[in-house]
Parts: sequence; C-alpha cells; structure tokens
Amino acid sequence: MNRLAFLSLALASGACAAAQQPAVPDPQAAAAAVTRYLAGHGDFCLGKMDWPVDISAIDERARGRDVVQMPVLESLGLVRSAMATAMRVEGPGVDEDTPPVSVAVRRYELSPLGESFVLERDVVVPGPAGERHVRRRDLCAAHLALADVVAVAPGEGALSFVATYTFVADPAAWAASPEFLGVFPMAARVLSGSRRMQLKQAFAWSGGEWVPQGLAD
Repeated sequence: MNRLAFLSLALASGACAAAQQPAVPDPQAAAAAVTRYLAGHGDFCLGKMDWPVDISAIDERARGRDVVQMPVLESLGLVRSAMATAMRVEGPGVDEDTPPVSVAVRRYELSPLGESFVLERDVVVPGPAGERHVRRRDLCAAHLALADVVAVAPGEGALSFVATYTFVADPAAWAASPEFLGVFPMAARVLSGSRRMQLKQAFAWSGGEWVPQGLAD
C-alpha cells in the first residue's frame, strides 16, 4: 500500500470513528440521561449517617445541629431516646493526651419508622492515604424526579455535557411538616424549590451511554 492510499484509509477511518461519537445531546436525550440518573441517585438525604447520636450536657450548651434537630425527629417518630453513658473526651483544657471519661448522654437511635427511611450510600472520605469510598446509612427525606431540562452545555471533556434541570420533589409525609422544615433549612430550601430550583449534573459518554460523573457509587 502506497503512502497516499494509507493516508486516505486513515482519514476515512477517522471520519467513521467521528461519526460514531455522540455530539452534545439534544434536550430530549439529555432528559433521558437525567431521568436515569435521578432514578438511582435522586434521594435527598440529611447527612445523618452516624448512629446512635449522643448528646451530652456540654453539647446542649453548645446548641449544635443535633441538639436542635434530634428532638424534632423524635417528635415525628423517626428516633427514640434514652439516657445512657458514653466514653468521651470533652470539657475545658482537653488535648490529645486527655483520656476519655464516662459521660452522661441522651442517646438517640432510629425507630422502626426511621429505619424505613434509611438508605445505604457510598460517600467519599478523605484520609492520610487519600480518598476512599465508605458505605454509610443515611436518613432520607425525599426523592427528586426530573421536571424539565433547562439547558445543555458542553462538559470539560470531548464527550461530555452538563445538564441544568429542575426537579419535582416527593417528600415523606414527615418531611413536609413545619416542625421538620424549621430545623432543616437545606431540606426546606430544596422542597420549596420543587419545579423552580435549578440543579446541574455532568455526564460523559461511556460504554455506549451517557454516564453521570462525580458519584461515589
């Protein structure tokens, strides 16, 4: 084969490969990709992955999120509490050499109702040896489904795109209560943003389909 014939063959092969590569999808194809993504990853969870939750007298004085949120979750029947003791390092003047001591705490554990709203999720945890994926159980309040694809833009890679979309939120009955929304401001923002708030998700072409990027699982 002479050089001219080889060059012509290479150009033809390149054109064929390019023809098989997808362009940035139209809104309908993008909507199908976002719909698949939300079907598997559309659960809105609260980041409550460490159970039981212990609250000491020092925690009470600090008025952290758990101090405010746990009694509300208990009033909604999602958790139940009892007095317990835990080995903790806390109080004034503590350092890395301070030994743990037994501390009285109010211990919150998931109730059967709460367990029914728990999903297992892979989360990325940073560490001295780099990031690692850890399976955690999270309390989830709603599921999001696609309302509309607002925009489709090229992604960072050659075969990628970013979809901007609105969603429909389907909250659990307890997640729509004023008591819950009053102490979970992010949940209140997301649920009130149903059909209005815009979210973004990146996708890349892999294995003959658009695959969501940036997921731990």
